[in-house]
Amino acid sequence: MLTKLRWLVMVVGLFAALGSVQAKRVAVLFGSNYTGNSAGIPPLELCEKDAALMEKTLKSHGRFDDVKVYLGRMVTANNVEKAIEEVANETDEDDTVVFYFSGHGTYQRNKDAPDGLDNVIVMFNRPHISELQLNEWLEEVESTKTVFVFDCCHAGGIGRQNKKQRGTGDVPVGDGSSGIVLQNRNASRYFDNKVVVASSDANETSIEIRGGINQGIFTYYFAQSLNPANGDLNKDRTVTIFEAFEWTSKRVTSSAKQYNHKQTPQLIGDGSGIQIAGEFKPSPPAPQPGPEVVDPQPNPNPSPVGPPPNPVDPVDPVGPTEPEVVNHGEQGQIVLATTILKSKYAVSSMNPNDIIGENDPHKIIGETSPYKRKPGEGQNREKRKDEDRLVKATVSGEEFPVKLQWVNEYQLRQITGEQIPLGVYSFQGVVKRNQVAIITISKVPAGVHEVIIEADGYPVLKRRVGVEKNQVSKELVVASITGRGSIEGKVFYKNFEQPMAGHEIWMPTVTGVNQIHKFKTLSDGSFWFLNLPASANYQLMVSFLENSPIENNRFEVRPGGITKLDVVLNRKSVRDR
Repeated sequence: MLTKLRWLVMVVGLFAALGSVQAKRVAVLFGSNYTGNSAGIPPLELCEKDAALMEKTLKSHGRFDDVKVYLGRMVTANNVEKAIEEVANETDEDDTVVFYFSGHGTYQRNKDAPDGLDNVIVMFNRPHISELQLNEWLEEVESTKTVFVFDCCHAGGIGRQNKKQRGTGDVPVGDGSSGIVLQNRNASRYFDNKVVVASSDANETSIEIRGGINQGIFTYYFAQSLNPANGDLNKDRTVTIFEAFEWTSKRVTSSAKQYNHKQTPQLIGDGSGIQIAGEFKPSPPAPQPGPEVVDPQPNPNPSPVGPPPNPVDPVDPVGPTEPEVVNHGEQGQIVLATTILKSKYAVSSMNPNDIIGENDPHKIIGETSPYKRKPGEGQNREKRKDEDRLVKATVSGEEFPVKLQWVNEYQLRQITGEQIPLGVYSFQGVVKRNQVAIITISKVPAGVHEVIIEADGYPVLKRRVGVEKNQVSKELVVASITGRGSIEGKVFYKNFEQPMAGHEIWMPTVTGVNQIHKFKTLSDGSFWFLNLPASANYQLMVSFLENSPIENNRFEVRPGGITKLDVVLNRKSVRDR
């Protein structure tokens, strides 16, 4: 009897052990240079080389059990559908699944899409695959650890010396329209419970570089990030998708600048705890004694007065299953360049030349301001002071040495490279230019962190930031005063490689503000409107086309949110009609 019990215990133990190692890592890779296609698709040179590099990397550093590769003529809609179906049949919810595509991306008209367009990945020959179709196929994959990596762009396709864009064709504009407004294209409309890693933002093209890199610039660095010597930021012998993305993103952005190109990788979805390389179980190093914290200035990290009880921006950007970061002796620095306004009495005016309430020295810009003069307050006007906001920042729930600096518009541009008009405000009859907060956090352990920013009159802001040893991680945080939102946009001609500078953008339907907001686009085609009252009744117009229809030009500004608009015009001026 004892022998049988021992055998039973051994069998149960064996099945338990087998169950604990059942989780697999499976990948399907697609890459085509489009050589010899019959659909007139512009050829590329390095996409198939990219797929081969990813295969080698996933097998070595990723320890993937099964990697299938489709190259050149094999990249067809039929093969993509079949490959996804096979993965769906062979995997379950605990397995890690990676799909990868390297090739052209573009847009196509779709009247049923929210903005009339669908993103499309371009096959070797027609038919191509829309994001809607791809989403339907991926719904059959049960894995909660599914990642789709795209090294392609959505439009463009203008080849330049030593580099090529992975996009084909112009953005399609409907008949009778002078342009189209694309709203929040970098937000995920599909792929629920899946993670999408994109090589560039929605209004950017992805490039491949011949010569030294000799790869798609995104794949070149993403493959390197899967090596734990690079991407294992918190030194637990695993590389998560967050770690790989954070390591890759800053290098892609920096390297693209050397080629006078802007390319900003994006991660959409909850990648919390998805381990893509290294060991299958994290093995964190022994914690090191923490550094002695010496305040760089008296009370540099004060607690704000009365943060909103229900923050507008409560999204957890890291997630509960991401491996913990411990102090393992490697540290870096975080610089948060924000649009948090210095003065408690300031609400940014969209145009520095326009002052609301300038005839009333105690009326603060914006009709809903909590700082309006109260009855009986007039006789004590001289006692009022222009107060600074209190700002606090924590990293993964802990406080580190913090330096708070207030900068003007020019200084903000020097730090971020973005020219964001900060506007002006009026206090006691004096017009002042707004300043914003730069928050520098030192001695932060290397790893992926959730940074929380609190400030008077603002919702709680949360951001994911990857920190590397002896490196500075910079993050632009566009923040809006509680109850307000902001607009970030760009104007292009036909495709995303031709920004239009000096074009006046204006909004004829603005609620809660006594002016028509106007802005002339900057050298890169960009325009900004900060701290607008929340409303679903905004409309965007281009001055020289104000009598011509522009598709999708009505939009909503939500409290605490950033509405991203890309305006693509098919006319440059009124003379082109």
